[in-house]
Amino acid sequence: MVGLGQVGLRLSLLLRELGVPVLVVEDDPGNLHVKRAKDYGIPIVLGRGGSRFLLKRLSLGRARALAAVTSDEVKNISIVVAALGMREDLRTLLRAGRGDVVNETSSLFKIGVVRDVYRIGGTLLAAAALGSAATEAFFHEETVYLMDPDGRIEPFESDVEAARGAEAELRAVEPQPS
Repeated sequence: MVGLGQVGLRLSLLLRELGVPVLVVEDDPGNLHVKRAKDYGIPIVLGRGGSRFLLKRLSLGRARALAAVTSDEVKNISIVVAALGMREDLRTLLRAGRGDVVNETSSLFKIGVVRDVYRIGGTLLAAAALGSAATEAFFHEETVYLMDPDGRIEPFESDVEAARGAEAELRAVEPQPS
């Protein structure tokens, strides 16, 4: 995994909990999560995750997958491109939004699984603000699904539809000026 922000730390902890060995590459030795990850026993290598030399030294050829989860989507794309240049069959995952850079790159070649963590997290927060009991959210085929504490899964209405519905409900209960 490349990137040790909130997403990288949480993903590495989750993968380890699932029994998947994890190695994290971080380019900022001053990153506050480096010490936390070390305290959790997660192995960390300081270096540039897009460096082919470093990826080779870390035995990318034996890796099950590579996740580029820095906060910079352009950096994540370059990391994945470097890794795929070394090993075409590598499963890759990158953190990115729905921006033009990702769309253009995806149209040129398969760059891996792209997940917009802001859309997923934002949808869960929006659902909570609208009164949903959902505790988890995931993305499948352009739709964000919510899971409640009982394990029931439902697709979330589009952001626009949900916002319009909430706005209409607020107008219905607000006192009208005279």
